[in-house]
Amino acid sequence: MTRGLPGRHLRPFVLTLLILASVAGMVRSAETSIIVYSTDFSSDPGWVTNNPYTNHWDEAMGMYRYALRDSTNTFVYKKVPYTGGSFRLEYDLYPSKTDFQSSFRLGLGNRDMSINQGTTIFTEFENGPYGKIMWLRSIDQQNQRREASSYSQSYGGPSVRFEDGIPYHVILSYDREKRSTGIAVSFLSNRTTLWGYTLSSVQYLGPMDRILLSTIGDFQNPSAVAEGNIDNVSMRIILSPGEPETPVSTEATTLVTGEGTATGTRTPPVSTPAPTIPATTTTTRGTPLPLILVLSALFGAAILFLARRD
Repeated sequence: MTRGLPGRHLRPFVLTLLILASVAGMVRSAETSIIVYSTDFSSDPGWVTNNPYTNHWDEAMGMYRYALRDSTNTFVYKKVPYTGGSFRLEYDLYPSKTDFQSSFRLGLGNRDMSINQGTTIFTEFENGPYGKIMWLRSIDQQNQRREASSYSQSYGGPSVRFEDGIPYHVILSYDREKRSTGIAVSFLSNRTTLWGYTLSSVQYLGPMDRILLSTIGDFQNPSAVAEGNIDNVSMRIILSPGEPETPVSTEATTLVTGEGTATGTRTPPVSTPAPTIPATTTTTRGTPLPLILVLSALFGAAILFLARRD
């Protein structure tokens, strides 16, 4: 009569298969990205502006000071290498004064730096008819606009508003494969989510070569001003499998209501120091390879121990 493998031999064999499957899954889950720009404003970032009197690096505070008025066509920008792939742009916002009919805008755009024509994608903190609300806006190469705000009738949830004097962490993201773009606003003090939204069916955004603050194309109230500071600005390119790790620098309206996904809760902030984004060149999210090797060695030792004991 033919017998199968004894239990003492089968157990290490099965355990080995489980280990290999687990390691393979961890390797597949890794996601590679490159930080193409990062500044914590501890030194002069060299940003370009047509109004350095109101928009400038504040050496004493270690932040960038902004004061934006409509109808002035003020712009501030820093060129970054971007070729149209998926990205994540993050910054800390310290709004100190946002007058009625004024707005703070930060995002990615082309050399026109207009808020009303492509190509651009930006976050906006506006004080308007519905109070101090947040916006996500994108305009593609055909000047087709996709946008949503934190006002209830815009995105379908409860109205969510920001407040002057409270710092926030903002993430602007774009997923080229899913054709979606998103905004995530959280309290800087404890990273509790304030509001988030994802726009779907976003077409290819086209060439954009700069992080920007802009009022170009806004002609509402020249006496209203949005003032405050920004800090810890970083832009990360999310690489697809096989995509080269060296991006190449580029030089560089119809209203469509966007469907999307929203998240948001309002939690009182807790005062803690603002985080600093390290200026690195490459990062890998997921389980790092050295950790995988260590785990494999440990599991291998366990197999040998079981085999000898049996």
